[in-house]
Amino acid sequence: MKIITKNSAVWQYVALTIAWALLIGAIYFGAWTVGHTETGNGDNVEHLHATWLVAWGKVPYKDFFQHHNPLMWYIFAPLIKYNFNVITLLNMAHAIGMIAGALIFFIAYLICRKFFKVSCLATLTSLITLCPPYYYIFCFNYNPDTFMALAFVLGLYFLFAYFDKQQLYTLCTAFFCFFAAFLFTQKILVPLFALGIICLYWFYRQKTPLNHILYALYLPFVGALLFISWLYYHDMFEIYWKSNYEFNIVMQDFYGNEKINIIDYHKLYFTVAITFLGIIWNWKASNKFYKAVALLFVFEFLQRFFYFSIAPYYLLPLMIYISILNSVFFDKLFNKYFFLVYLFLGVGAYYVYMSPGFYLSVRNNNRSFARFLSQNITPCDYIISSYMGSQSIANKDPYYYWAILGHVDMAAEKIGLPPHPNISLLVEQYKPKLIFGGVYWSSYDLHRGRSVPVQQVDRGLLDKYYLPTQFPDFYVLKYEYRHKICQFDKKKGEWLYAD
Repeated sequence: MKIITKNSAVWQYVALTIAWALLIGAIYFGAWTVGHTETGNGDNVEHLHATWLVAWGKVPYKDFFQHHNPLMWYIFAPLIKYNFNVITLLNMAHAIGMIAGALIFFIAYLICRKFFKVSCLATLTSLITLCPPYYYIFCFNYNPDTFMALAFVLGLYFLFAYFDKQQLYTLCTAFFCFFAAFLFTQKILVPLFALGIICLYWFYRQKTPLNHILYALYLPFVGALLFISWLYYHDMFEIYWKSNYEFNIVMQDFYGNEKINIIDYHKLYFTVAITFLGIIWNWKASNKFYKAVALLFVFEFLQRFFYFSIAPYYLLPLMIYISILNSVFFDKLFNKYFFLVYLFLGVGAYYVYMSPGFYLSVRNNNRSFARFLSQNITPCDYIISSYMGSQSIANKDPYYYWAILGHVDMAAEKIGLPPHPNISLLVEQYKPKLIFGGVYWSSYDLHRGRSVPVQQVDRGLLDKYYLPTQFPDFYVLKYEYRHKICQFDKKKGEWLYAD
């Protein structure tokens, strides 16, 4: 950014100070939510419990239902293995997601500064006005999508570094990151397909040595062999395919084929419109890296109209592209019309100001249920969860489907996975410590405006074995059916009550 007069330098300093203050405020708000609000949303709980199961020897797809690739659970399994306090685990999960999310946009910041020579002020302004801080918090959960996006943007950074200076290690690192992104979740294959076409074009135009490409493919090739060997060792090729590919196609139908069903999606209209305007303005004068990100953005944006987006984190790749492209646009815009920086900073200030109220309207600081779990549930206890509850974290499951009954179980059995459970029989057999005694509704029908019950625990079993809790429709096992000593049986390799 050009500094023409002493006065303009002062105004730049003021704008940069405001930008940093807003960014710090957004980060502080995100950090505050970790320890002061309810963090047991469905994603955090789902993947915390999957991680806990993996930590204690369970195999995903085979021993319990999952429909994501497994890398995240295995990375964090040692971290949570011996921690059984529910609130601590939820805080840890939320903090991990927030840290990963901050790293995503830090790497996007580095891309803007290194490959587009964008000013610090323009880059910060782009990040701040991308969307409200609360939207970041909704995106950065403890789920594979967060780490998929982190691995992908890191791969993008090293890929650009390779085509900038042709250093082999950067291409190897980029390909390794892209493969890691796949191991977090398979949905990255779609953006990687688009990026792969761009890479092939660049390889051709720059006459990239074939040995560079082969070296870069070495680690992904070895990783793929190890992953296939793992599937083969557990004899679960078929169940993996059904769980991770066929199931997700069925799920789109379960949600009524809604394509853009994003919480507060309209907040992105502003930045998406700016991004398209910036592409039109910058296309001719831009370098190949900008054009690559612009093409990825258009591809990703159009994809949202053909594949459903049921949660904000589905838009993480789109948000990365927007933050990069808008930084370039803002840099040129501020060079010509510097006063506009204050308009965009004003938008960012509005977002930061209204974030606490909006976020707290859909997330609260009532942690009584998490405290109840911490005080009453042990690793030896079974739990039967509700439709979208936050019960199953560090405990045993009575069946293959351990959460969101009436939903994932109904969809999965359509493609040949185990049938949905009879929860009354499970209650009779396992006497779970905590159960949801309300109605399990058909998710398929709920998304079409109909209330169709799937099943409910038999009333006689509730009266015989359970006491109501202070939480509606949740029941805890009567004292006479509880055992006292929970311990890990080394011979059997699982948590059991002592005789």
